[in-house]
Amino acid sequence: MIFDRIEELKAGLEKKKTIRGEGRKQALVHLSLRIPQDVMDFFDQKYPYKKQAKMREILANFMKQELKNEKSK
Repeated sequence: MIFDRIEELKAGLEKKKTIRGEGRKQALVHLSLRIPQDVMDFFDQKYPYKKQAKMREILANFMKQELKNEKSK
């Protein structure tokens, strides 16, 4: 009886693998990008703690708009 409980506890301690499934965020691709210094200064000034996330958001929104315009043609 106690040995059955030990097996249950061991199973609970195992780390469960998380996977990317339907409805979850897609994996991001690493990209090295050169931008003008004034653009970097703008993001440093406006978004000092989340500049990469803000750049990604702006670029993604721009691309969504471009794709939407392309489909309407």
